Amino acid sequence: MPERERRTAYKRRRRFPWLFTMIVILTAILIFALVQNQKAGQGSDAQIVETRPPYGAQDGDTITIAAAGDLIISQEILNSAFQPNGNYDFSEIFLSVAPLLSDADLTVANLETTIAAIPDGENHLAPPSLLTALSDAGVDLLQTANTNSIYNGLSGLTDTIAAVESAGMEAVGTFASREDFKKSGGFTLLDCKGFRVAFVAFTKGLGNLKVPEGAEYCVNLLYKDYNTTYQEVDTEGIQAVLENVSRARPDITIALLHWGSEYDTQVSSTQKQIQNLLFEHGVDAILGSHSHLTDQVVTRDGRLTAYSLGNFMASDDARNTEHSLVLKLKFRMDGGKAVLEGYTYEPVYLAGSDETGDGFRILDTNKTIDLYLSDYVDRVSQELYEALLASREKVDELIHEVEE
Repeated sequence: MPERERRTAYKRRRRFPWLFTMIVILTAILIFALVQNQKAGQGSDAQIVETRPPYGAQDGDTITIAAAGDLIISQEILNSAFQPNGNYDFSEIFLSVAPLLSDADLTVANLETTIAAIPDGENHLAPPSLLTALSDAGVDLLQTANTNSIYNGLSGLTDTIAAVESAGMEAVGTFASREDFKKSGGFTLLDCKGFRVAFVAFTKGLGNLKVPEGAEYCVNLLYKDYNTTYQEVDTEGIQAVLENVSRARPDITIALLHWGSEYDTQVSSTQKQIQNLLFEHGVDAILGSHSHLTDQVVTRDGRLTAYSLGNFMASDDARNTEHSLVLKLKFRMDGGKAVLEGYTYEPVYLAGSDETGDGFRILDTNKTIDLYLSDYVDRVSQELYEALLASREKVDELIHEVEE
């Protein structure tokens, strides 16, 4: 400021000393008030943030995970779904059990077939419309690590993964490329109702086929000798995937295992070894497949093993393969940790065309029995009703819980 102006300003201050002092005091009071209000406001915001629940499930929150058994396409089932216009429609097959599948927060089943543009029941090739029907019925994930993973070659594997994803579901246990395997860590992680749920799938073998050299990434395997005797558990490979799961810090880990022997419910020593290995590495529940028979549910220290869920959809002539179930696991957040609160199951029955007179149907056993007893207009025959009663009794007998 020029010397003249500085002097003028000084003179004015001296001329009105009381006014200047008052202005300074009022300004100071105003600034102080504004600062205090800002601090108070900041404190209020901080308090709101502290009381606002963080992202994720809170204590008392629950989630239900449902699981169904094997889905195996055959020529008989294809014929049942065939329509006059040349397409395949599977929706009627799942109509009765759709409420059981859709009622859970997450639902998984074992897709033991390959998706192909040209269906072939003899070679277990199913049309994409099977996936549409499953998705519409309430299925969210499909286990694709099983006997049929590479039945139609690596192209069949990648086509199946793409078709599952196109239908709005997740394929678990197989990978279209090495990059996909590395990116996923070998597992599938979903957020549902604030719960982080990891699904991992392994298969004991690939129908005696061997993975092409250089494509070892394509499927998670339980055994090093997966195409011969199934005696040498691939401990390192299993642990590597489970360590990847652990780093993702899921609330719940579900293992989908294609293991055991067909039409045999005897538990092998390597199955016990695998079970222990998975539990030691944080798996909360094991859901088994491959035997095509419904088997017992075992609990140990809050963890669960369902050795086999049986055939969900498969025209199998073997004894007791028509019995199956939809298993429902309920987890609750307690002390910041998800715990298995309990499980329930609903028996289901695969009725053949000869029983329904209208193609294959997967029936909710209890609901169908109730409809029969209430004289429902479209009720099943007395013969099928009696078969359902026997089936329910058989499933209850097979599922008996064992505490290890």
